[in-house]
Amino acid sequence: MSLATRCPNCNTLFKVTSGQLQMHEGKVRCGHCQTVFSGIEHLTSADTEAWQKLDLSPRQSDDNHTSDHNLTGGDGTGSEALFANTAPTKPLLNFNQGNPALKTACIALLLALGVQALWWQRINLLQETPEIAKHINNAGPTIQRLFASPATQALRVEGSGLQALDEHNLRVDLTLHNPLPLPARWPHLKVELLDPQGLVLASKSLSPGDYQLRDENAASQAPLITGKKTVEVLAYLNLSTLNTQLPESAATGFRLELFDQGPSEQ
Repeated sequence: MSLATRCPNCNTLFKVTSGQLQMHEGKVRCGHCQTVFSGIEHLTSADTEAWQKLDLSPRQSDDNHTSDHNLTGGDGTGSEALFANTAPTKPLLNFNQGNPALKTACIALLLALGVQALWWQRINLLQETPEIAKHINNAGPTIQRLFASPATQALRVEGSGLQALDEHNLRVDLTLHNPLPLPARWPHLKVELLDPQGLVLASKSLSPGDYQLRDENAASQAPLITGKKTVEVLAYLNLSTLNTQLPESAATGFRLELFDQGPSEQ
């Protein structure tokens, strides 16, 4: 005989047979919320009268375990629960309940992700707020370094030249431009001397302490390259310090590369 019982926890109505209720003293498990309850005590009012008319007492099982019938369908066919939509829905995140420490950790994680997103978008944001970028450019070295862009991402080489000062020394003239609104760090340079065929004869790596601003001190002692600014730097090369001895035919050209770190830091 097919009856109906209601879960007292989630209020979901299920089909159930008289044979299931006779097993395990009438105890069944709700397939929606897993609550164990007496299927006999929670029969619908009409089915309670029908059960009493059957005059059947629950059969005692061989053990004390709850019925294995999960009431996703009380008839054992796996059919969906009757009126299952009457069960209260549970939100994915309920901040009114749960461990306070876990809630605090979730909020902190969300804030950290938000700050990280703002940090990666700082250049685009500051392009829309030039007044803030101006204050950063005029701030002290600590603030400038905090918001400074890497040299390889910010700087453009707008001009360069190589001049022989004497038989032992060369000078590299370099014009750098920072088109971004934020300060840029001074780059590490690699100068390669080339032969007429474009092959590398010798090279020299230079840190910001090895070259200088025109008519000023070394770049490592100067402020960062502020936004929208163009600077001219000079780098002096002593041929005896190159990584390879130059052949008798002098170099006819050169190539210049910018790096964020020197060879020993990479």
